[in-house]
Parts: sequence; C-alpha cells; structure tokens
Amino acid sequence: MESWTVTCAACELRWPRVGGYSDYERQAVEAQPCPGCGKHTLVCREPETRDRRTGPRGVRTGGARAERRAA
Repeated sequence: MESWTVTCAACELRWPRVGGYSDYERQAVEAQPCPGCGKHTLVCREPETRDRRTGPRGVRTGGARAERRAA
C-alpha cells in the first residue's frame, strides 16, 4: 500500500492520500485548486511504500513465526 502527501505551496495545507500513485493521478491532483486557498499550487510528494510486516514506529510484528515461537 502506498501513501503519499498532497501539499499546497501557497498556504501549506496538506493531506495524506493512500492508493496508486501514477503520473496521471499526480497531474490530475496538481491541476486542481487548493481547497483551502483556491490557488493552483498543489504538489504531490513521492509515495512511501509500507512493509506489511512493520507495525507502529517501524517495529516488526513477526507475523506467524513469532506466534509459533511463543507457543
């Protein structure tokens, strides 16, 4: 799962987006006016790919292997 951020360069309003990140999606978002100030200054940040086996704060959860060892 990819998460990426949309930021307005004028008023610094930002919000997260989750899902596919393509050139088409980036251009479609950046072509829209900012919902906060109305200016056409939106910028999409590169996505951060999350590892499914990583929990909060980057702690590895271990999955089924950890459960078997604990038993």
